[in-house]
Amino acid sequence: MSNWVMEHKWTWSYLGSIGVFILISLVSQNALATLTASISFASFFILVGIGQMLVITTGPGNIDLSIPYTIALTGLVATKVMNEANALILPGMAAGILVGALVGLFNFALIRFAFIPPMIATLASSFIIRTLSIVFFRGLQLKPPRDLELFVTVRYGFVPLMFLMVLIVAVLMHFILTRSTYGRNIHAIGQNIRAAWLSGINVIRHKLITYTLCGVFAGITGVLLSAFSGGATLDMGEEYMMYSIAVVVLGGSSIAGGNSNVPGIVGASVLLYLIVNLLNILGLGANLKLIFTGIVIVIIIFASGERLRKAAG
Repeated sequence: MSNWVMEHKWTWSYLGSIGVFILISLVSQNALATLTASISFASFFILVGIGQMLVITTGPGNIDLSIPYTIALTGLVATKVMNEANALILPGMAAGILVGALVGLFNFALIRFAFIPPMIATLASSFIIRTLSIVFFRGLQLKPPRDLELFVTVRYGFVPLMFLMVLIVAVLMHFILTRSTYGRNIHAIGQNIRAAWLSGINVIRHKLITYTLCGVFAGITGVLLSAFSGGATLDMGEEYMMYSIAVVVLGGSSIAGGNSNVPGIVGASVLLYLIVNLLNILGLGANLKLIFTGIVIVIIIFASGERLRKAAG
């Protein structure tokens, strides 16, 4: 069992989650409520983490920095289309997800046709998206329909329905990445793009699909987050820049690309929000919370990596 844990780096995020929950139980009388809140917010980390992981899997330098602004824009578009009407929930959700997909396509177009490195392309895209959000939605009070607000807060016991649905999406993506041709191909592209091209893999098509999927996941996050937060705002996606990358690394995926780990994304997402809530309970300020969160991430990654090195030796 110990050897299995050492060989599967992503399990450390689950062990860390258990450890942090035990600490929360020791310092709080509402540990179960804290767990419920943590896995609710972790749902959003999982969605954006999967999207970011897909992009990172395609190889070194591939990353999407536009995710926070895509979340805001898609949430604003969705709630605008819904106009607080329950009958317009589905059209609004479709509009938000479509906008996310279009952002992903735009990012790919900048990379493919303007020959801009992914980091620069998605950074430039984020400025454009942010500006569009400000021009069209600044000053508007955009609230979700009542039924959608209720839906994202439904729970079975202490487990939110939204978290269960996100887990289903995660299982589906795990199956796609481990069993489908698309999954095998993007791993091959990430490991050696030239070898993948020489073997007949359509690298351009796979990257187009990947950046579009990343936009779609950001769009789903924007729609659900706007409902969960009681309305869409211009800055509601800001924290997801750091966390979308953190959950990928903490979850055991290589930042250099070539491998992916959906179970690790789930564990890392829960761990990170448990840490955030623990630090809130302890009354630490925002800056100290970021520092301690970063320290914990480094410790866990170092610990898992050290054990992998010992196992290999």
